[in-house]
Amino acid sequence: MNYYQSGYNFPYPTYPAQTAYPQTSESNYSPRDNTFSTRRIQFDAAGADGNNLDVFIITNSLEQPIVTLADNNGFPYIRDFYAKAIEHHGYKGIRLTLRFEGAARGGRGFAVNIAQPGMNGNFAVFPIS
Repeated sequence: MNYYQSGYNFPYPTYPAQTAYPQTSESNYSPRDNTFSTRRIQFDAAGADGNNLDVFIITNSLEQPIVTLADNNGFPYIRDFYAKAIEHHGYKGIRLTLRFEGAARGGRGFAVNIAQPGMNGNFAVFPIS
């Protein structure tokens, strides 16, 4: 018998799940959300400067991105990271700045997952110096 089958009554009230969006028959999302997708992006230590690694990922979109860390192979622990949609040398994409606990040189590989409305293309990665 597991915990939920034991007949235990929780000492606090339970409530039905609620959403932050009003329940309507119309979508609360814009039409551009139909092109919203995710992509795994991998890169190395090229562009590392001290404890920082600053790269530009071409996505052909200027919508605000969502970026999560995926893999860290050989780099120090991450102190913090920032992602921002920008235009760089005529290309639209994401500027990703990573700050590490130690020198960023010598890392063998790093990966992030990105999601950005309207992104498409080859998702090339270039160091920003």
